[in-house]
Amino acid sequence: MSATATFDNWMDPPHNRWAFHHVADLMKTAPISNHGDFVSALPRRPIDLDNISFKALDGSTTNWNHHLRETYCDAICVIHDGHIVDERYFNGLNEGSLHLLMSVTKSMTAAALGVAIGRGLLSINDQVTTIAPEFAGTSLDGCTVRHLIDMTAGTDFVEDYDLYLDPDSDSVLIEYERQAGYRPLGNSPAIGVLKHFATYANARPHGTLFDYRSPLTNIVARILEIVNGIPFNDVLSRDIWSPFGMEHRADILIDPLGFPAAEGGMSCTVRDLARFGLAYLNDGVINGNAVLPENWVQDTREGDEDARNCYASYVQTSPDTSFEGDSWSMYHNAFWVVERNQQFSGLGIFGQYCWIHRPSRTVIARFSTYPSASPSALSAETMRGFHAVAQALISRPR
Repeated sequence: MSATATFDNWMDPPHNRWAFHHVADLMKTAPISNHGDFVSALPRRPIDLDNISFKALDGSTTNWNHHLRETYCDAICVIHDGHIVDERYFNGLNEGSLHLLMSVTKSMTAAALGVAIGRGLLSINDQVTTIAPEFAGTSLDGCTVRHLIDMTAGTDFVEDYDLYLDPDSDSVLIEYERQAGYRPLGNSPAIGVLKHFATYANARPHGTLFDYRSPLTNIVARILEIVNGIPFNDVLSRDIWSPFGMEHRADILIDPLGFPAAEGGMSCTVRDLARFGLAYLNDGVINGNAVLPENWVQDTREGDEDARNCYASYVQTSPDTSFEGDSWSMYHNAFWVVERNQQFSGLGIFGQYCWIHRPSRTVIARFSTYPSASPSALSAETMRGFHAVAQALISRPR
């Protein structure tokens, strides 16, 4: 174990450089496994991307090799036309290393939701309290599953990453993270994320504004537990890890009462994250097997008018958005849609990505440990690197 990373400081740099790929050594987790015999093939067709050059944010010229080493990359896997063309590891990681996904976990949760909807276990427009009466009388009265997964519910919760600079804050975000298992409880009673959620008020009518609030995704996970009748980590094992043919085990952080942090606590290998993105690139198909409903994948990348309008209202009120998001299309089904039908991405703080670019037939899975939660310049630089690689690949024959 690192001599410096502890449960108290593991999200702080430089400790996160080790801790993000040793989460299970610091906190309680639940397993996610492939229970079948199928491992999805990812054939290799290496392409030398080192000297792909592009203009950096500061106006200088950089290249892919230099860019990765200068932007706190921990691991990256580039897939083009179903082949691994570039796979690299830094910071002590290797092909079997698990790394924290942060909010790309939300995209995994959304995929499990798509599977459940495809099986007829629930509808996207079902009332949350109809499925989960335990939330009756909370901010979720009148809320639908769609409002949860698109973060347009009216629940009052402020997710301000500047608060990471003050871990002793009494803000609702810091207290939430204590209850979720990300931070020591201190003097807080162990009530877990679900009971903590029940204390939140309502800020506005549901379905009127996009506002990024991680705890909403935990309610999606609770709904999936109810309709499937099994714990959420077992839902992920059965409906994602096994049919997607994942190669390595994964795990997910659990709160003091044993409920998983479905909004950000999952760890997996970069190659398996790339497999996940490949399913979305290929309309829900992995190695000829339909693992996600095609209409769910199509809806994710296309969105709808409500999602676009709610996101536009958010941008108008918060023009200084993260991840260059003021020029993007929407947040839908737990993916950030950069350009409708063309590119969309799972995103996590400190630099986690599952980026799908349809014009170039490319998926890029990347793990990072940025020195702060959401540095806009580093995030923009990472996206510049992705686009440079995609442009270099787009003209290559199939």
